[in-house]
Amino acid sequence: MNKKITSKNHVNEKVVRLVAAQVIFLTLFTLVTGWIWPALFLAADFALRAFTRIPSPLAIIAKGLTRAFGLTPKPIFAPPKRFAAGLGLVFSLSIAIFLYYHYLAAVYVTGGILIACAILEAVFNICLGCYVYNWVVAPIVNRNAGKRKGREI
Repeated sequence: MNKKITSKNHVNEKVVRLVAAQVIFLTLFTLVTGWIWPALFLAADFALRAFTRIPSPLAIIAKGLTRAFGLTPKPIFAPPKRFAAGLGLVFSLSIAIFLYYHYLAAVYVTGGILIACAILEAVFNICLGCYVYNWVVAPIVNRNAGKRKGREI
């Protein structure tokens, strides 16, 4: 029963949730230590997931965990998750920049928001970035696709 998700438009929900759990721990580690490197690592990981098909380090770990625990893959639509990863990139880069300039209040607020979003995904399967995608991005993309085909949606 170990089906592999091969579609470019789908990802494994269980992998996504395990990645979110790792984001929680790395962000907490960043906030506790004040080190910039974990935030930059998160930014690179989010960038890989948002803009490439190259497996990110956190996704590789999560895939290994799903195999080790024998979790059955559950395919979900990938574009909203990629958009959410782009938002994670913005947040993690912001944390790194705020750490560099010692804007600690901004570090904790931004880190707290990222942790809250990751907890919602990991624990409750609620993706706030996906809601933004579905409410804002998808209607624009669908409207533009209709115009390209010569009809108004």
